[in-house]
Amino acid sequence: MLKDDFRIATLSRGYGRRTKGYVEANSHSSPEEIGDEPTQFKQKFNEITVTVCEDRALALQDLEKRFDVVLMDDAFQHRRVKPGIQILLFDYNKVFDTDWMMPLGNLREPMKGRSRANIILVTKTPKIFSPMERRRVESKIQIYPHQQVFYSYLKYGALSPLHEHPQESLKTFENLDKKTQIILITGIANPSLLLAHFEQLKLKNLIHLDYPDHYRFTQADIEKIRNTYTGIASDNKIIITTEKDAMRLRHPKFENALKELPVYYLPIESELHEKDKEAFDQIILNYVRSN
Repeated sequence: MLKDDFRIATLSRGYGRRTKGYVEANSHSSPEEIGDEPTQFKQKFNEITVTVCEDRALALQDLEKRFDVVLMDDAFQHRRVKPGIQILLFDYNKVFDTDWMMPLGNLREPMKGRSRANIILVTKTPKIFSPMERRRVESKIQIYPHQQVFYSYLKYGALSPLHEHPQESLKTFENLDKKTQIILITGIANPSLLLAHFEQLKLKNLIHLDYPDHYRFTQADIEKIRNTYTGIASDNKIIITTEKDAMRLRHPKFENALKELPVYYLPIESELHEKDKEAFDQIILNYVRSN
């Protein structure tokens, strides 16, 4: 939304990278240098500046001189920086769960900390989302008067090959049927929505290799994937992974082992519901233009 009219940079911590300090990505940057999610940002939006630094305040001293907008990722608890506008995400599938502060649960601070947010964005809702369910969610979260709440859902794209293949051999979901043996590789926090997507497509013949979030694959993991694939007698088989995991599986050290296999990833987008999108976009645009 912003990249055509403003000079924009993203700033992340770079979780899982092996470097330290401030790093500005280029089109060849790897997850080892900048982390898997910033790598994903750069590959999807090569024309914007993607940066990582564990000290956001230090990075901003440089970025604010060069850019109109700095979009920070996962910075709600980074108290040394006070953003002009804060968007706090709630996963719809966890809104009604009881959670506790770490180490008993997953909360990094008490729920009252949500008062700092300007916008509450409830993510991963069903595509059809009723006004009654909206009211139920807002009653649970207890929105403050100064906050506005919006809702989004996930949208999956077409299968994309991890490595280049001859055009005529490319696979699509239309090529797959209920007999297709799918090896699904995930290293994300919660693969349940992805599994539900395959269920909707009636693709139930799954072998799920499930790894922790931001998992750093090893040669032994790649060998396991190859062995699992070659161990399936049928030719009607495919390996599918997530867009985030694809960033790590593309590492040059794995290329020889994987490039001859039909490894595909599933692109993903977050889409605001139609009745939310215009108002959400306007808040962001008004904020950026006025600052």
